Parts: sequence; structure tokens; C-alpha cells
Amino acid sequence: MFFEGDHWQYYHDNFDWPSSASLPDMEATRKFYSDLGLSAPEADTLIASGYVSLTGQTIIDRYYGGALLSSDGTTRIDRALFKEWYGLARSAIPLSSQVMVSTATSIADLEEQIQQLQQRIGHQLLYRGQTMHYPLTRAITNPALLVAEFGEPSFVPSIWRRMLATQPNSFHHFNGLSLFEWSKIIYSQFDKEDIDRRVAKENITGMHFSAQDMEDSDDQVLSLFGRVRLDLEMGINLNLADLLNTLMQHYGLASPYLDLTADLRTGFFFASHEFNSGSPLSTYRHVGNNGGKSVIYVFRRKKDEMAEYAKDRVLHDLNPLRPERQSCVICRSSPYAINLAGLYLVAIFRIGFELPSSDRLSTSDLFPAPKDDRFLSAILKQCFQSNLVTQF
Repeated sequence: MFFEGDHWQYYHDNFDWPSSASLPDMEATRKFYSDLGLSAPEADTLIASGYVSLTGQTIIDRYYGGALLSSDGTTRIDRALFKEWYGLARSAIPLSSQVMVSTATSIADLEEQIQQLQQRIGHQLLYRGQTMHYPLTRAITNPALLVAEFGEPSFVPSIWRRMLATQPNSFHHFNGLSLFEWSKIIYSQFDKEDIDRRVAKENITGMHFSAQDMEDSDDQVLSLFGRVRLDLEMGINLNLADLLNTLMQHYGLASPYLDLTADLRTGFFFASHEFNSGSPLSTYRHVGNNGGKSVIYVFRRKKDEMAEYAKDRVLHDLNPLRPERQSCVICRSSPYAINLAGLYLVAIFRIGFELPSSDRLSTSDLFPAPKDDRFLSAILKQCFQSNLVTQF
């Protein structure tokens, strides 16, 4: 394998998912339940369903709540409210859901219903299409997030689904590509030998030539390389985190993000095309409305938790086309909020019609080839020696 960073462990079938230092206090969690008169089996079921405590005062629903100490009565439940909440949860009856459920009979009908929804909601709307609906599979669901006929919709990114399947009590924090690995991709747009020659020419004193020295150089090529290098080094753990994880998500690498779109037609493509992982490249196959199973989810945009794709100057001539063509907006997640997008769901549309071929987006519209997408070409170049190349 070309890369050897922590990120690549996620692709091993035998990866032993670790737990972070900020584990929930299981002893305090069990005492919380015991003090309220719950049995040990009930406590085990709640913990297995993701209801845990950091301090013994509040129960966090790890699918949504976040590692916060405050209580909101639905995703972080205070001790005084828990017995009432637990009674509702055991009944598995949805509370008064704000999620609209409808069947669209044509693309015009779908667009009209969404326009009416937009007027009612008042927020920017985002979309996610799937060829079928998947509910969360946990013994104790959250009654505030249940949707009639659909259960508790699952928007858990694949990285967390894999974790839950093997180590459901892990609260591992995701590791992305390292600075070195990103530099191999981003620097591939420069001629390394030419940069080395220019550095040797500038560095006449034999002193270390830093990224700042490069950016300050009168040599325009060296100055540009220095700026890109400095931007990458300074931003990888801060302002670049969303951008880089977005790119990982869209180019087939594991990430803790869920991809949404601001474009309804793009959402419709994913509702009507089935993903097939294969070699040498993965493909999408048109399945129409999948026998009436296809759905489009609609979310209100939560700016604190969602980020719209915007190219950063660190990419220079690398122009990632997938997130642009797909009008990408990502929703973040964390070990304590693995299904976070579900909090912002406002509608589910069943697709009750077939879109004429003349009105469909094609795979090439949304997934440009490496010859057109320089960023994809750069990733493939760096990952070619790994079997992960088939992910793209």
C-alpha cells in the first residue's frame, strides 16, 4: 500500500476499533438507570441502543446528542425527565412528527410540493436521494425522531456503520489523511524536480528554506508553491478540515460526513441509480423508482452543522469537479452524533413515477472522468499502487 497513515486502517476487515479518551462513564450510566428502578437487562438494552452518560446526570442519545452536558429533553435527557421519556420510547409510537411524508406523481408535482415546503420552512432546503429507505436498527428508538411508516431514518455515514457492526460501544474519533498524504496529492500539480532546482538556486546560504521563505521569493513558481504549502500546513486541522473531508467523501474514501445536495435533480439521480462497486471502477445503474422504493429526503440546512463546498486556493490548479457538479453540501457527524442529519429532516418523498430519459442527469454529468477532473487524476496517481483505486 502506498500510504501508511492511520486512515488506511479503516479499510482492513480486522481493524480493531479503539475508544477515545472521552468515553462515556458506563458505571455512571448503569447507576443512572439503577437509581430510576430499571433492571440490568433494561440498562444493557439502552446502552446497546446508544443511550449513555458522561456524568451520570444526563443521558445522551449518541445518534444525535453530541458530547454535551446540557439537556434538550429529546437527544439529551435529564434525570428528572428520563422515566417519562423512557415510557414513550418503549411504546415506539412516534410523537407529533414535523416530518412531512408524501408521494410525488411527477417531477412537476415533486417540484411544486417542495416549493410549498420551502415557503413553510423558510430555511434553505437540501436533498438526499436513495434507491430505498433504511431505518435505524436499534432496540430502543428515539420517539421524537420516529416517522410514521418509516421508523427512525438512518443517515449514519458508512464509517460509523462499519464501527457499529464490529465494535458498537466504540466512541472512536475519525482519523483523516495526514498532512504528508494530502501533500502528495496537492503537490502532484507541481514539477518536484523543478521546485528542487529553484530552491537550490535561492538557498545560496545553505540555510533551511521554509514555506514562508518560498512564498516570499521573487521566483513566481517558487512563491506559488510556498503559498500552497503554507496554506496546507496551517489549515489542515482548522479551516481546511471540511474541505478535505468533503473531497474524501466524494472521491470514494472513508469520511465521517454525509453528502447532501442543494440541487433537486442531483438528489433525483441518486434516488434512481443504484451504486455498484466493482473493478476497475465503480458504476451507477439506472433503476428508475426501484419498484416504488426510491425516496428523496429533504433537510433544512443547519449552517453550524453543514458546509457548502467551496474550492480553497490551496488546491490551486486542481479543480475537483464532483462536488461542484453535484452541488455538494456535507453534514458533519461525530462519535456522539452519528446520525446527526436526522435532526434536520423535514420531508420524505416516495417517488411514484419514472423520469423520461431526456430529463435525467447522466453518470458523466456528475462523475467526470480523470482526464477532465484533475483532482481525481491526482488521487488515482497517488493511490494506484493500492487496491483502493477500485473505490473511485
